[in-house]
Formats: sequence, C-alpha cells, structure tokens
Amino acid sequence: MRISAWFFVFLWLLFHKGPAFASEPIQSPEKTSLEISEKSIIATLQEMEARGNRATWEKQNEVADDLYRRLKTHRGLDVSFHRYSVGKQIYKNVVARITGTKDPGAVLIFCAHYDSHPAGLAAGGRAPGTDDNATGVAVLLEGARILAGTPVNPSVEFVFFSNEEQDHKGSKAYVKDLAAQGRIIKGVVNIDTIGYTQSSWSGLVQEAQGKGSLGKWLYLAKQILKKPVYYVQTGFKNPNEILLVGGRPASAPFVERIYSGLKGADVGIKKDIGPQCG
Repeated sequence: MRISAWFFVFLWLLFHKGPAFASEPIQSPEKTSLEISEKSIIATLQEMEARGNRATWEKQNEVADDLYRRLKTHRGLDVSFHRYSVGKQIYKNVVARITGTKDPGAVLIFCAHYDSHPAGLAAGGRAPGTDDNATGVAVLLEGARILAGTPVNPSVEFVFFSNEEQDHKGSKAYVKDLAAQGRIIKGVVNIDTIGYTQSSWSGLVQEAQGKGSLGKWLYLAKQILKKPVYYVQTGFKNPNEILLVGGRPASAPFVERIYSGLKGADVGIKKDIGPQCG
C-alpha cells in the first residue's frame, strides 16, 4: 500500500515538524510502537471484507461498534459515538479525539467512511468495499493508534463516517453539529480509496470481463488514458505521486504549511490552490 505511506509522512510532518500544530516535544510512553504496522493494516482490510457487505444502511452500527472497541484499546484517545437519525433509524459515526493543550476548541480532522458502494447488490453481488473504503479505515485506525497520547494543538479528531455512499449522510450530520457548536476547523484530510494500483494489461482485461463488448472497451480505454491525462492535468507521470490541492482560498495557509514541509523531501509533490469549490 504505497500511497498510504504518504499519509503517515503527512502526519509525521504535522506533529514532529509543524510548530503551528505541535504544542511540545512528543513523548514516547510504552503504550504502543510508533512504527507503521503493515500487518495491522492488512488485518483490518481482511476483517472488513469478511463481513460480505457494508453497503449503505447495512451493518453500519455493527461496524461502528467494532471500530469503537478497537479505538478504546489505545490510551490517550477519547472515543465516542456521534449519533444521527435517518427516518426512524439511528446511525453512528465513530470519533476518536485527542484534545488540544492550548486551543481545544479548534480541531484538525482526519476522516474516512466505512460503508461500501451498494451497486453490486443490485445484480445479486457483494459489496465488501475492500478498497472503497476499507483502505481508508485501515490507515486511519493505524494513524489513531500511532498518535494516541501525543500532545497536540489544536485538537485532533479521527472520524469514521457511516452511510457516505448515499448522499454523505454521516458526514453531513457531523458537519451540521460542528457548525451548531461553533467549532473552528483548522483543516480536514479525507482518506478514501487509496489501496488500488493496477499496471498489468492482463489484470485490466480480467477486470473488464462481464461488462459487455462496448463497456469492456470503454473501461480499457479509460484505464489506458488515465496516466497521460493525469500527466496533462498535474505534470506528474505517476498517479501515486502527491497532488496537494486546496479547494478554497481560505485553506491556502494550511496548504502552504504542508507544502513547505514536503517539498524538500524526496517525494513528488505539486501544489494547486484552486477557487471556491461547490
């Protein structure tokens, strides 16, 4: 999972290099290893896939309970449910919080959704969502484990959203409550669908099977054109390199801070602060 490594580089820069976020030197209690555990990430992917389906509305609270139990094993995380209703049903987001030492009301949010896309179910298939988005959940869990107990400022929240694939119900409910509380959001990093790479022609052809003649060739054309189109858009030859995008002018200082930390590292990175996005 090459791309997920950049997420941890990002975290490391924020909390080890960035004076705007880190309030004091990081202590290293005996609570946990600070090394990234590939074994743990893979185990999470396997556990989530084994559920068969996590499609929107399906097994959402069951998954939330499991995430809650896992996060509660790490000292230094304040773990809670954020509940919201859709019709007569109550659903849960899961929040693991590290309270800031100097400015606890402000928050930097790292998030991922844990439901999967229901499209496969219409054809009698499964929706295990291994890439979309068990990969994001696995990396977010690992980030929460590593940073648990780390002194931070502002506060940091690791938020796991339910029911994202159908109108972003979980995240919309959470953002609505944040606004009602008047909390200050310093930045948001959304981790979604980060574990997939496919480079072999035989693999592409295998994936295209079952799509019908026209669908198969349209699919292959899209995959073949992906890299050159990406290059034209960003100037990068490899889609695994980092494109740091600020979606609105207000985020420019945050983007500049992260860019200044990463540009000296041996990674591909390009900065693009765009206009207000809808």
